[in-house]
Amino acid sequence: MNVDELVDRAEIHDVLVRYSRGLDRVDMALVRDAFHDDAWIDFPDEVYVGPVEGFCEFLSKEMPSFVRTRHNLGNSLVELDGDVAFVETYLTADHEATSYHKWDCAFVTLWARYLDRFEKRAGVWKIARRQLLIDWMRRDDSQTGWFKLPQAQLGKRDGSDPVLQQHIQR
Repeated sequence: MNVDELVDRAEIHDVLVRYSRGLDRVDMALVRDAFHDDAWIDFPDEVYVGPVEGFCEFLSKEMPSFVRTRHNLGNSLVELDGDVAFVETYLTADHEATSYHKWDCAFVTLWARYLDRFEKRAGVWKIARRQLLIDWMRRDDSQTGWFKLPQAQLGKRDGSDPVLQQHIQR
């Protein structure tokens, strides 16, 4: 592996991380920036299949219907082929739904994989096609065992959450 391949892998990983942060902080600009303009999304049929613009519209309504979410990325297999990369990324996503969501206040965890086709266009890696495969899903309707933390300790989903630069400057 050479330095250029290491740089490509780091740039691809950065796109994945920023996308996840965008979901969890409900920052649709970060989510949208992960994709090329002509990207195609293939989530399970009951969720969303179609172009990226419709996907971002769907998420801008879906994500605020959760109290909180946390998307944790795991193993990423990156197969580079010039300006194309085939990337499989494992993820675990935790969700606490509001009463407005179809999960009605439940805690839901899914274990899944993103199957992505990344393309480097004009020197920038972004997702050109994404498929989500769900391996397991668990729903917990019980509040038992879940701690209720003070609001001051909770991450914010309204744009007021501290970013890394703000934290470091303190």
